Amino acid sequence: MVVTVAYHSEAVLPELARDLARQRQPPQLWLLVDNSPLSAPLDLEPLRTAGRLHTDKAAPLVLRRLAGHEGDGFGVGCNRALDLLAAQGWDGWVWLLNPDTRLQGGEELAQLGHQLARLPQRTVVGTAVLDDHGGLEASGGWIDPGLAFRSRRLEATDLAAGAPRAVDWLSGCSLALRPSAHEPPARFDPAFPLYYEDMDLCLRLSSRGAPVVWLPQPTVRHHRGLGSNAAVPLRQRLSTISYLRFLRRHCPPWVLLLRTLRLLALTLVRLPLQPRRSLAVLQGIGPALGPNPIQP
Repeated sequence: MVVTVAYHSEAVLPELARDLARQRQPPQLWLLVDNSPLSAPLDLEPLRTAGRLHTDKAAPLVLRRLAGHEGDGFGVGCNRALDLLAAQGWDGWVWLLNPDTRLQGGEELAQLGHQLARLPQRTVVGTAVLDDHGGLEASGGWIDPGLAFRSRRLEATDLAAGAPRAVDWLSGCSLALRPSAHEPPARFDPAFPLYYEDMDLCLRLSSRGAPVVWLPQPTVRHHRGLGSNAAVPLRQRLSTISYLRFLRRHCPPWVLLLRTLRLLALTLVRLPLQPRRSLAVLQGIGPALGPNPIQP
């Protein structure tokens, strides 16, 4: 099962449709959550066409659109898909893929399925994510207690070694899990509207005993920044909320204090040159430091 959350993603989804259709073991279902149903409703027909034109398989790529709410974030969109699958009795693995990812080898689903069959059911699994130049993106790493809390990340040497790594967090760009294997069933926290929801999920599930594992294979290509066209001020405000809420929940109080002061100082310095962007950051600080949202 593959789930993709889309927001104004019509420019890149046909490429992913082609790649999924070419897979030696295509997904049982590609469930697309439409988070722009009012401003840019997702049309499945171009995706069906893209899949048919680039495969010689008799069975077409099976697609389904799930209407979300306008402007919902990645985590909320994923939760909506996971809730639907649970209501329909799906008890298997789900691979979350960004709309701007590519599976160009044709064997990625088969490779991942082989790996998942060897891992405990409660494992949270991430794959290597490569950028446009073939370099390793920040697809996993560790959380430290100091100011550089996320500086230790997987590197090219980990990819070259070819062995799975136990990590603290994984990128939601390419993330697989079996939600029903967790109690309560695994869900993202909607308190993180943009970014950090994947890190938070990994840390919460790990605290309940779930292994968090990064795989060097399969690899996924990521055309970063092409998955949506959300306005920069909106992204800045929402990402500021997520960033500070993550610090508040998972880092020592002194780290939250110093990083908040640093963010505030940099924003005020940039205010004359980047007023809209800076005001968006300032608008995000208040909600982030308000009443602490309850974890799911």
